[in-house]
Amino acid sequence: MSDRDPKWALVTGAASGIGRCVARECATRGMHLVLVDINEKGLEETAAQIRDDQGVEVRCFVQNLAQDDAAEKCLAYCDAEQIEIDFLANIAGIFLFGPLVEIDPKRTDLMLDLHVKAVTHMSVLFGQRMKARRFGYIFNMSSMSAWMPMPGIATYNASKSYVRSVSRSLRIELLPWNVSVTAVCPGGVATPLLPITDEQKALGVRFGILMRPEKLAKKAVTATLKRKNQVIPGFLNKLFTLFILLLPDWLTTVIMKRVPQYDRFWKPALEPGSESSSDTASAPDTASAPDTAPSSDTASAPDTASAPDMASAPDTASGSDTASGSDTASASEAKPDTDTAA
Repeated sequence: MSDRDPKWALVTGAASGIGRCVARECATRGMHLVLVDINEKGLEETAAQIRDDQGVEVRCFVQNLAQDDAAEKCLAYCDAEQIEIDFLANIAGIFLFGPLVEIDPKRTDLMLDLHVKAVTHMSVLFGQRMKARRFGYIFNMSSMSAWMPMPGIATYNASKSYVRSVSRSLRIELLPWNVSVTAVCPGGVATPLLPITDEQKALGVRFGILMRPEKLAKKAVTATLKRKNQVIPGFLNKLFTLFILLLPDWLTTVIMKRVPQYDRFWKPALEPGSESSSDTASAPDTASAPDTAPSSDTASAPDTASAPDMASAPDTASGSDTASGSDTASASEAKPDTDTAA
């Protein structure tokens, strides 16, 4: 390791999914690690695996990244341990699926806290230190869904679009000080955050529709160290992103009406005793339970499974985008939930 290679990496959502894989990938490149997640057991498992395999120093910090002062606590921990972070990976996140007006507002707030506030505060506080030292790398887990106005994941899409946009802007601000910011935008990732069976995940990987979190982690860390502004791992994902940009809303609606999982979005359920669907159109059905997808990978979970990026999420109160091992807080961090990454 040269003097200009990152020596310490901080990875959020490291208890599982994409976050765990990113931590391992950083360790294979000789970086010592600070692992952050709400899931203490998962953190210790990740740390033990890495210590046995790589022999690098690994510190675990249990923290709910959805808390307002989470970034300050992470920085204070590093200061107390006299650790300077050169490589920051914001992976923690959760994934929710369902009509936005039916999802519990507390879960929506949790997603925004993890994907927007936590990513922003961590990037700013650690970015300030990197700027002062004129050296550093920041890796933020976005998602291919950042380009996709897709029903059922409205807040997820919007939050990942924010991550992509703020990362691109922050990169331009910090580059003169030799600090690079990379937005990682995966498609579907085969992590626990993705709400499909293991057989379906294996089939998706075989046909190139899904990516294994280990492969995503390698591509993401490589792109970050090369100071790329943005990376969309996978040739098919790059093509699909171009298709998304050309897809009109009316065609999105036509497609979704043919997907069984969206049946209840388009076909109003009749209340017992109702004579016509028009009767229910004027009276919203408040009895229905909020639809929420499990977030296994999240309060710190990397994003990283996202809608298409259901990674992770990392991603996690610190789970790994989660689209995504998106989108992570981790699925585990979403205690009221149970999360990246599309």
